Amino acid sequence: ALKLVNKAGGKASKGKRSRENEEESSGAIRRGVIRFLVIVVDASVAMNSRDMRPTRLGVVCSVVTRLLNDFFDQNPISQVALVLLNDGRAERLTDLSGNARNHKSRFEEKLAQGNTGGKGAASLRCGLEEALRLLEVQASYGTREVLVLYGALNSIDRGNIYETVDKLKKGGIKVNIVGIGAEVFLCHNVCEETRGSYKVATTAQNLEKLVLAHTKPAAVLDQNPDGSKVVLKPATGMWVGFPEKRQQPLPGWRCPRCSSLHADLPVDCSLCGLKLLSSSHLARSYHHLFPVPQFDEEEEEGDG
Repeated sequence: ALKLVNKAGGKASKGKRSRENEEESSGAIRRGVIRFLVIVVDASVAMNSRDMRPTRLGVVCSVVTRLLNDFFDQNPISQVALVLLNDGRAERLTDLSGNARNHKSRFEEKLAQGNTGGKGAASLRCGLEEALRLLEVQASYGTREVLVLYGALNSIDRGNIYETVDKLKKGGIKVNIVGIGAEVFLCHNVCEETRGSYKVATTAQNLEKLVLAHTKPAAVLDQNPDGSKVVLKPATGMWVGFPEKRQQPLPGWRCPRCSSLHADLPVDCSLCGLKLLSSSHLARSYHHLFPVPQFDEEEEEGDG
């Protein structure tokens, strides 16, 4: 039999082992607790390929739905927006919000229901420009990220994409791309310039693994790939409120600042702008900073 033992000699179940950090670190790690993430999905004709069953687009639909579930489970006070690429343009499906149900229903309505296939060409620049418009106005206390699921082998752009990349760099926006099928130099270059990651999936299982890896906030690095130092912006504080649950006269959560009622949490108060959340939301967000300790498997002697 196997037992899991940490450095202090304590035992842990295999359930805890499955939740352990894949990244080992000898020191403290700085991560973004509040994240603003724009998910850009390629829905061009290249996504109709059947090298993944039923099609690339069909697999991406199911993976994005699971990503939304896992993302808001592990990052409940973060926000997501969805952007679709087809016909050489970028279509904004949802604005940045923490409403997972709205994201999933809008995405499924657009793609999953009715077996809608990909059409036209993909423009990576249009997708990044739309993501830039969504992220550049967000508060400085959150990390700004773009996750692109890209299956095309080229990008049909109007204008110079590197001008957009420069704007992303100035805005501190990190671009991560998960490609499908083959590596594209342009995608690699965009991720390198914005200090993001670029991975290529060749199977549906590999695609799901690479995409779901982005549910966990990435470590904030203090060095560039060339070894030069990065000037990190100082951590900033923010006001949050812990609302009280009310049943009468109307059910809802009462803002402690302006007393307005809200149906769900977490949410930004529509009157005073205070971010409302519960203690469990805060705890689930902070568990990335204090992960479960690493455990090592050891053989346990049998009874006989």
